[in-house]
Amino acid sequence: MDRIPIPSSETLRDKAMEIISGRDYQINSGQTDNSWSLLLLLEIIRWILLPFIWLFKLTEGLPDFLRWIIVLGLAALLMLLIGHFVYSFVTAIRRPKRIGDGGLDSRHRRIDPEEVERLAGDAAGRADYVTAIRLLFRASVLRLERAEKKSHRPGTTNRELLRRYQGQPSLNESLRLFVETIDRKWYGDEICSEMDYATCQRARDEVCRVLGEPAHAVGS
Repeated sequence: MDRIPIPSSETLRDKAMEIISGRDYQINSGQTDNSWSLLLLLEIIRWILLPFIWLFKLTEGLPDFLRWIIVLGLAALLMLLIGHFVYSFVTAIRRPKRIGDGGLDSRHRRIDPEEVERLAGDAAGRADYVTAIRLLFRASVLRLERAEKKSHRPGTTNRELLRRYQGQPSLNESLRLFVETIDRKWYGDEICSEMDYATCQRARDEVCRVLGEPAHAVGS
């Protein structure tokens, strides 16, 4: 039986290099397309860590455990703030804006001005006239929203309401009486009397008259 000749070491080395350089052994070939995303991720991580590295160096001289507590505590606080911001943003985006008949949202549709006026009557019965006046004013604003089939912008101030209806003298005068009374009696230090409440009742009646709505009696 013929003996198979043993290849020389140079031949074996050349053959091995040929095999290794083949396509099957190019383990990095599938990763080149994603190298840019890996570099970007590393760059983002580097920028995130920079402030903490700076803070760690700034606290040099303190015990190491205290330095780590400061850095990790601030990192946790930062993560909480970011999480709260993201949660608030997502919640605001996803919150449904429920618009119903006539453009009034469900929150305003559920508030009945007549019910608010009944609450005003209850407050007046307790001699809490300033609360009764504020409720009458609220009921008048609700009647305006219902008549116009749209709600006022959230955060609208009393003075902005006056400017909005300045082209309607009768409405403007009634609302102004409410606003000035509340400014003096609620925000100021004047005593609110039953006469003040009766005057605001007449202002409420005038709003109803302009809107063509019945002015239901409000107790006192």
